[in-house]
Amino acid sequence: MKLVRAWFTLLFVSFRRLLWSTNTLMVLFPLVICALFLLRVREHYVEQVQTFSATEAFADFSERFVILVFATFIIPICALAYATTSIGSEREDRTLLFLLMRPLPRFLVLTAKFVATLPLVVGVVVISFWIDCRLMGSVGAKAFNLFLAHVLYMTVAYVSLFHLFAVCFRHATIIALIYALFMEFFLGNMPGIGKRLAVNFYGRSMMY
Repeated sequence: MKLVRAWFTLLFVSFRRLLWSTNTLMVLFPLVICALFLLRVREHYVEQVQTFSATEAFADFSERFVILVFATFIIPICALAYATTSIGSEREDRTLLFLLMRPLPRFLVLTAKFVATLPLVVGVVVISFWIDCRLMGSVGAKAFNLFLAHVLYMTVAYVSLFHLFAVCFRHATIIALIYALFMEFFLGNMPGIGKRLAVNFYGRSMMY
């Protein structure tokens, strides 16, 4: 019973620290930029629906925003901001040793950190994706219904991967940033089986 209570206490404290951290402000900045950009191009898609067809407008919005912007940039950034600092902040603040000295087994500590991070990242990603799609009207509504499951899969995959980076490496944020912004771009566009090392490759494949 004491282990369960200690685990939930660590879960709650970790979630609260992540939510009220500077990472939240860092994540909000690109999300606001995306929303403002969609407001600017919204009339273009409305005219495209009226002039050509809703199918062409949906395909254009899916290709240019959902896949190239949201799936390639927004989801990794949101996952990176919280997943790497869940453990990494404890190491940087030199409190990881005290955390591991508690009677909680190590796997319960890591599980609590992961469970505290995952709903926060999923909530930020899903809410921002809903807002972005809502701004685009019928085209966005169709994209939200079709791509929501794939967005969730990619979010869970990125959180798990970056959490693993935080456990294995000291400077996990830098490593995850290099991986998300550079390695995935090159790996995802490599011929052959090299692209299978990129999470983004699987997400884009499901969306296509």
